[in-house]
Amino acid sequence: MENHPTTVDIVIAGFSIRLFSNAEIELEEGYLPFVVENKTLKTDISVECIAGIPTTLFEQTHPVFEAENDEKKFYSIYRVASNLGFVIYNQENGSIQQIALLNNDFTHWKIYSEKTSSGSILPFRYPMGPIVMHYMTFTSGAVMMHASCAFDGKKARLFSGFSGAGKSTISKLWSDAGSMIVNDDRLIIRKQGDEYFVHNTPMYYKDIPKKVRLNSIFLISHSPENKIQKLTGALAISNVMAFSIQNNFDKQFVQSRLELFHDICSHVSVYKLGFVPNQSVVNFIRSHEAGEND
Repeated sequence: MENHPTTVDIVIAGFSIRLFSNAEIELEEGYLPFVVENKTLKTDISVECIAGIPTTLFEQTHPVFEAENDEKKFYSIYRVASNLGFVIYNQENGSIQQIALLNNDFTHWKIYSEKTSSGSILPFRYPMGPIVMHYMTFTSGAVMMHASCAFDGKKARLFSGFSGAGKSTISKLWSDAGSMIVNDDRLIIRKQGDEYFVHNTPMYYKDIPKKVRLNSIFLISHSPENKIQKLTGALAISNVMAFSIQNNFDKQFVQSRLELFHDICSHVSVYKLGFVPNQSVVNFIRSHEAGEND
């Protein structure tokens, strides 16, 4: 039987997260490259991992937010005094997978999970891990986005859009042109000094932590021809914000996101891009950028 630790430290987008438990903690393989051994790191987010699920915890309250689509429910959020409570659903059968509590400054979690057959617990089992990552961005100038990002050695370009807009397609085109793909689904944008950087997040596969300085954001869609339009002001802010990961049940959350995206869009160029799914779009973007710099 494989032995797992009872304390684990991971760093994601510069945030230090400590998981601790009386039971052994198991992480999905995508988190393993983010595990660090430096126990002297200042902990930004602490996660208390508890074996067993108190399913009656929120019986007397009603959810303030439901994350769901036409096919399944992902999680429900509750107000519990000044804290937030979460019910996480199993994505295969819809049963309760985990229960979680988050304190009011988003720095301490209690995550309740049933033990696996080996006796360990999986506190960051999807979608719990991304939920923790989303709320940790509220502790600093950061946001999590549904997006891909390609870095060609000089510039990092972020691509976002509705499902099916072509994020994976355009990532492959830039990869084929020699660029490094930071991630093609879930990214964190975080401010450092006067600049914004893009960080990858743990996925279902192993990938090393990556960080690149963000140069531009493209809001993409398929098109019979390559075309581009620069967005500024409120139009840029609202369009970029539409593709961030949000739980908009609290006006303070919304206001903080508005302020953050206002700052991002004042530092980074934003474009609406219609593209043909072949290598021509790579040259098209580079030619447009060169023309703007002339």
